[in-house]
Amino acid sequence: MHAPSPDKLIRAAVLLTVVGLLLMLPILFSIRASFVGFYMLGSLLLGVSITLYVVAVVRELRRGGAL
Repeated sequence: MHAPSPDKLIRAAVLLTVVGLLLMLPILFSIRASFVGFYMLGSLLLGVSITLYVVAVVRELRRGGAL
């Protein structure tokens, strides 16, 4: 099994970022217990997306010989 390509990792990171931001959006309108859960899930997805993006960039730099 081989690792996913940097393009796929970047696409996944962008998708997770959009979903994470959408989940965090309701907290701006009113604070309710259910919205806090969405906010926490959105925060987690943003963290995962940042990690995926960094992994993709490092792989691309290694493949290009910059690292």
